[in-house]
Amino acid sequence: MKILHIGKFAHPARGGIETFVRDLSVRQACDGNVVTALCHQERPGLPGDVLTENGVTIFRASILCSLAFAPIAPSFPLLLRRIVRETRPQVVHLHLPSPAVLFHAFLPKDVPLIVQWHADVLGSPSRRLQVLYPFYRVFERRCLAKAARIIASSPPYLESSPVLAEWKGKCRVIPLGLDRNRYPEDATATKAVPPLVVSVGRFAYYKGFEHLVRAARLVTGVDFVIAGDGPLRESIRREVERLGLVDRVRLPGAVSDAELHVLLQRAALFCLPSVDRGEAFGMSQLEAMRYGLPIVATAIPGSGTGWVNRDGVTGRVVPPASPEALAEAIQGILDNPELARGFGEAARLRFEECFAIDRVAGALADVYRQVARP
Repeated sequence: MKILHIGKFAHPARGGIETFVRDLSVRQACDGNVVTALCHQERPGLPGDVLTENGVTIFRASILCSLAFAPIAPSFPLLLRRIVRETRPQVVHLHLPSPAVLFHAFLPKDVPLIVQWHADVLGSPSRRLQVLYPFYRVFERRCLAKAARIIASSPPYLESSPVLAEWKGKCRVIPLGLDRNRYPEDATATKAVPPLVVSVGRFAYYKGFEHLVRAARLVTGVDFVIAGDGPLRESIRREVERLGLVDRVRLPGAVSDAELHVLLQRAALFCLPSVDRGEAFGMSQLEAMRYGLPIVATAIPGSGTGWVNRDGVTGRVVPPASPEALAEAIQGILDNPELARGFGEAARLRFEECFAIDRVAGALADVYRQVARP
């Protein structure tokens, strides 16, 4: 089958959507499909380009600027039309939110459109997005009306999305996934002493890293690493200093894939302290599950975070924005090695059964076959 993926960015850009699309498209190419992807360059000034990686041909449109987190690329619709004409896809897989929604009219009417609904734009605390959303919403709604199927990443997110409520009849739940082979296990890696709690993500408002830092003060005999970069990293660093935790809480900034793999293998536990539905799924939990780590995550109303990590099975799920609850869950697991081991084993099993990319790609292939024309 000929598949066209359309999204905001692509690997090597960092992010949950980019990671998922990378692993999914490569898996689809390995399964014998002809896979093309269209996205934007990460920064203004970079020329558009096209390259083939792991069997996937990726087109990147040059951008002029960004507006409310959205890349602006005047050449995008023309490039989309060219790709459709040259590759003749049998299915188009559009990953939203993305400014590409503005150009869905450039897609041929006889090619089924699959919309992967990664997150709502409605409800964002960003003032710019609030101002611009009514305009975006016009195109978003037309796109959803045109879609043959809409894929939500978890049952809680589908049930809570005010945007998807109108289209539930054509929605399906298929979780996001990862390629286990990109997360190698190093036989020489040893667990850190004292025990190490790891968290990973962009330092943005919804990640709740300040609550994890405050929880660290309440946990004894444990070190913490919060890896990533973003606009709030400096304020979190000041909070670490204010609480006198510099020797126990490290903020190494953005880390490479190899460094992340080592961190996760040395860790005793993974924590996702997010506080807002902007954390729609929590892809970093899947990375931790791949390495058999118990997880402490927050139960964000309407998010999939507490569905990915099952309370009492793969770890603990606690209320958001509560350092005390985070600390109690972390300490309780690490003080009970047998409990931690059981959670970790269940986490690895849940990854293999639900979130391994071959299973996810297989479920999506069934959807493609249901809507694709002979």
